[in-house]
Amino acid sequence: MKRSMLWSVLLVLISCSNTTGGALIHLPFSVGGVDRPAAGRISFTTPLGWTVTLDEALICLGPYYFNVSPPSSAAIRTGVVIVQVTQQVAVNPLDPTLLQASAGADGETGTAVGVEMGLLPPDPSQSAEIQDLLDPSQSVAHVRGTATKGGTTVPFVGFVTIDLSQASPQRPPEALQRVIGSFARALTFTAEPQQLALRVDPTPWFDTTEFSDLLSSPPGEDGNYTWTNTTNFHTQLLQGLQTLTGYVFTLSPR
Repeated sequence: MKRSMLWSVLLVLISCSNTTGGALIHLPFSVGGVDRPAAGRISFTTPLGWTVTLDEALICLGPYYFNVSPPSSAAIRTGVVIVQVTQQVAVNPLDPTLLQASAGADGETGTAVGVEMGLLPPDPSQSAEIQDLLDPSQSVAHVRGTATKGGTTVPFVGFVTIDLSQASPQRPPEALQRVIGSFARALTFTAEPQQLALRVDPTPWFDTTEFSDLLSSPPGEDGNYTWTNTTNFHTQLLQGLQTLTGYVFTLSPR
């Protein structure tokens, strides 16, 4: 969409909604993984006592809607959206490099206390490599690594896929395919030049995953255990992805 058209649509949306009456703004938006010296595998211990070494991770996030009132888990686009990023970004959480989204963020000044992010399969803007990895199974994320606990070692690899057969009039696809929540610290968008950034930490994704559940089926030919989207492990992993804990937004002057 051309920027002139985008601004026209945004003006209509703002004029038709319960807005804060702020000034129109545009600011850069960048996304990256955990803030650390270099890219590569990370190791951490989950609340259930598993020591996880994560070798690969990828997630598709966006579009993004920033709200001036806490988003409701039961409804879509609740509260007042004052800033939005209409672009999907594929994020490698193991790479700290901040990559700038070409569309940036548009909206109006005000204070956002929560966000709603799309959690969707890769759209046509993503690279062929990402399309080849996630699109055949219409997945939103991919992980590979090893989990150990006591004398048990579980090498794992698999995808996270949202089952749209669970959609209903009360919970349409858009309500299933998202991350939603309130910020630990509000974001105040001003008329002064600012930079919006998101860092993705994959460690909370595994807070409730029980890796021993994967041992009920034999490993694949590559020696890794995996799962389908009907297993408890997948449900736990998806819940981790959809919790805002692992997504940290910051605003800084530029």
